[in-house]
Amino acid sequence: MLKHLLFIVLLCGGVYYYWTTRPVTHGPGVVAPDKPRQSEVYNVQKMHYKDIQIVPKAKITLKARVLSIKNYYFDTFSDLTPTDIVFGWGPMSDETNLNTIMVRQSDRSFYFEMTNPPIPQPKMWSHTANMHLIGSTQDIRDKVGNLRRGQIVQIKGYLVNADAPEGWTLKTSLSRTDIGKDSSELVWINSLSIL
Repeated sequence: MLKHLLFIVLLCGGVYYYWTTRPVTHGPGVVAPDKPRQSEVYNVQKMHYKDIQIVPKAKITLKARVLSIKNYYFDTFSDLTPTDIVFGWGPMSDETNLNTIMVRQSDRSFYFEMTNPPIPQPKMWSHTANMHLIGSTQDIRDKVGNLRRGQIVQIKGYLVNADAPEGWTLKTSLSRTDIGKDSSELVWINSLSIL
């Protein structure tokens, strides 16, 4: 009897986990057409996350598709920004293009695995971004932690630099066309909506 009960509990847990973490599909077509909007900031006060100083560098508004999610638990920045998400917009929000590539993340960066690029590679890179996310409230941090691949989200906040008293600094990219290890955006999120 106990074995049957344990089996049922494990089965229900597995179904629940699959149901709440499965990727969201939309079918063919661009679901997030616009590139992120970025503007300069003036006279914005520095903010703090615990004892880490947050310096706003630009305002950003983003409506994009979640292409990949990676959580970090033990690196230098994991307390500040435990989740990195690769976002795509324009042609990189179209499932037709995404079905032929894999987006991989490691070491706070990302890359593509594919046989044949569905669109020219420069266009792929200029319509995606790896973002280190900082929720300004616990509610936003919880939302980030529950995001799923394929969801369309809208984010409003700041691109920021972070300075920790331990001596490390994390700087944001201010360009959507750079590539490589230091090309990620560090985003202070003031609002996050799942569309």
